[in-house]
Amino acid sequence: MNTPSGCLAEPGPLFLSPGKLACPGEPTWQAFVRSWDDMPLDTWMGDGGTYRRRRYAAFEVGDGRCERLSHRPHYQARDYNPLNGGVERWFAPIAEDAAASPLFQRLLRDTAALIERNASLTPRHWIVEAHQFRIEAQPEQPGLPTPEGMHRDGRDWVLILLMGGCGFTGGETCVEDQSGQILLRHRLSEPGEALLLNDRALRHGTSPVEAAPAGTPAWRDTLVLTFAEVPAP
Repeated sequence: MNTPSGCLAEPGPLFLSPGKLACPGEPTWQAFVRSWDDMPLDTWMGDGGTYRRRRYAAFEVGDGRCERLSHRPHYQARDYNPLNGGVERWFAPIAEDAAASPLFQRLLRDTAALIERNASLTPRHWIVEAHQFRIEAQPEQPGLPTPEGMHRDGRDWVLILLMGGCGFTGGETCVEDQSGQILLRHRLSEPGEALLLNDRALRHGTSPVEAAPAGTPAWRDTLVLTFAEVPAP
């Protein structure tokens, strides 16, 4: 397994060990993690899969503030997501108590500050889209964290944060540059581990999630945050 480097300006992937952004030992961590236990199926899967559960919300972050925006559809062009792109997908909203939790609010602000610091950017405003994912391994089908394959999300930056899981193998993330050279293969294995990626320069994908042993309940929970810079007025 390659070891993540860590200079966003290169623009290689930045690996964040548990505690860098979110610490599983915090009293509010478990309450936040429990919000993954109440998620509906993603009914927008172009492959007909029933292995993904999902909630979504959008925020504006800047000047030390984090404001939740009105609920909206999630949209990606088909150039970025050939499986599910090209349509407005309305997902169930992230629960208000989860979105308003101090841990989550701090996570949004701290990630924005980390991007600015490591990419040598002046403070700015960001539209942040937050996605709660639960990928379930099923007896007849493994769970696919990225069923669209290697891809960009069509934003500026992407954070992939492992929240937890149960009884699964797989889930290794591969990151490559625009020429297709693989920069990283890494399996997030501990809650609180994360990868931060420059989405304009890098493509990423994650291998299928399977139950170990086969036939037992298995799932992988992640929080994915995408950051798009708000243009200056």
